[in-house]
Amino acid sequence: MSEYSETSQLRTRCTILESQLHALTTKNAKLQERIEQLENSSTKQSKEEVPTYKDGKFPPLHPINYSDDGSFAI
Repeated sequence: MSEYSETSQLRTRCTILESQLHALTTKNAKLQERIEQLENSSTKQSKEEVPTYKDGKFPPLHPINYSDDGSFAI
């Protein structure tokens, strides 16, 4: 049988940890990229989707159409 080798075990553990570190670094980079994409898209949407008037009020959701007879429809 092979002898117990502390050096061999440490090398094996080191290799495993390096592999795990590489995998986590790759995942972290992908997640950071995704976060940046989401932040950019949410910033772009918030600027485009919510028009405001100069007085700072939001426009009505459904404009009211007034007819000539004084009645109105939504």
